[in-house]
Amino acid sequence: MADLEKNQETESQKPETSEKPKKEKKKLSAAAQKKLKYGGIATAITCVVVALVVLLNILVNVLVEKYPLKLDLTEDAKYEISDESIEYLKNLSQEVNFTVLMAESKFQTSGESLKMVSEILSRYTQYTDKIHLSYVDPSANPDVVNKYQANYSASLTEGDIVVSNASDESKLRVVKIGNLFDYDQQKYMAYYYGQGSLEDAITGFSGEQNLTSALMNVTDANPVTIGVVSMANGQALYNPQFSGSALNAFVNTLYKNGYSYEELDLYTDEFDAEKYDMLMLPAPVNDLTANGIDKLSAFLYNDGNYDKDLIYIASFTQSDTPNLDEFLATWGIEVTNHLVLESDTNAAQQVALSISTGAVSVPVAVIAEETYSAGLPNTSLPIAAPLCRAINLLWDSKTGGITAQLLKTSDSVYLSEMGKTTDQADKTPVGSQTIAALTTRKNTENNITHDSNILVLGSAMLCDSSLMQDASYNNAQYLVTVMNNLAGKGDNLVIASKNLTNETITIKTGEMQAITVFIFAIPSLVVAAGVLVFLRRRNK
Repeated sequence: MADLEKNQETESQKPETSEKPKKEKKKLSAAAQKKLKYGGIATAITCVVVALVVLLNILVNVLVEKYPLKLDLTEDAKYEISDESIEYLKNLSQEVNFTVLMAESKFQTSGESLKMVSEILSRYTQYTDKIHLSYVDPSANPDVVNKYQANYSASLTEGDIVVSNASDESKLRVVKIGNLFDYDQQKYMAYYYGQGSLEDAITGFSGEQNLTSALMNVTDANPVTIGVVSMANGQALYNPQFSGSALNAFVNTLYKNGYSYEELDLYTDEFDAEKYDMLMLPAPVNDLTANGIDKLSAFLYNDGNYDKDLIYIASFTQSDTPNLDEFLATWGIEVTNHLVLESDTNAAQQVALSISTGAVSVPVAVIAEETYSAGLPNTSLPIAAPLCRAINLLWDSKTGGITAQLLKTSDSVYLSEMGKTTDQADKTPVGSQTIAALTTRKNTENNITHDSNILVLGSAMLCDSSLMQDASYNNAQYLVTVMNNLAGKGDNLVIASKNLTNETITIKTGEMQAITVFIFAIPSLVVAAGVLVFLRRRNK
């Protein structure tokens, strides 16, 4: 009985074997199936597009860091470097280190001006793989600072940019942050006395000039050093009021083109031919003593080895200089006491000079000898020639040497005697006059010719700071080209400063085309593709 009940209970626990009728699956309509199909495809396409956009964004960021792909739409392209620097970088064959003595995060967040410097530095690395840029916190890395300090006579400070030859770190130049900018002097003085900010005082950026100059200097296999004879027994040799600005502009332009220089005293310093390749004698107000003349002659003779040069700059501020005149005459040159002025207003050039309050009318110089101007980038720009003294070439033959006319004036100029007003001058045209000349003496030994030269400029105003900084005149380019040819240097980079006071955005033609592609062409293609997909889906 118990077994029966147990069996009955077991039987009752078994699942019913009868199957319940299954619910039939609801079939999607043809329209629904089509909608699901295209919806899935659209979702897949969207996912793929989003993934591609993310990957493209990552790729662009990497490329922008490595290559110059950013568009600079600022006035004067303040975040870009010049074509001259780019060409030099592309031909660079030596490894160079750019070391910024400041933590990178601090450098990039210390004001708009340093941010611009950071952008410019990155540009140098994008045009060549020969430049290696690094930021070093000097307080955390004193060994790096000490390494560079061993080859630098002045003190290194935070923010300095050390440019050094990677294979020979004794070849270095230090670019100071303060020298990368041009300033409004009144605002700068206000900042100096604790009023206003340094950013407000900045008017221009000359950093590229200094950085490219440093790069040229540390990679130059044959650097040229100029001894600037600017002192005489501790006093200024020239007139600082009228010639100081021009002298500084000329020397600084040469420095920014890879030359080195030291200021010398005519009487107390030695003109070491082993140390100096050239001497510069800038517009001495008073005559030179016999001792001074002898030192110049000995330098050019160089114990019979020659291969030395002297740049003599005349000025309308000089007094009579019979000893200097006699020395120049032995080299076939006479600098007269007559200023060259233009009688034809149509041939004259209106220029602003650093020594004048308004525009003045000056003659325009013409290149007379192309040998020393070979490589001049743009020969169509005018060379302004203010207050030049007429130069006479004394050698009629090549017996004692060779004299060459480098710059001459138009035929319509007249002469005005120094010390007299122009009203007293006879304004009758006297024909073309020489205002820059070169005289050469040669010596041949063992079939090898060596020469020494004197380059004579008729006026310090040829290198007036206003003219040297104005890209519409050829003064700076011409003088650097002549100096480079004289020194045997092939590089000629005169880079203009960038104006930082104008906020207008300008767009170049190439940049405009690129912007058109990204802003209009690509979005238009996307819209067209969207319309096409919509129409196809609608018709299916």
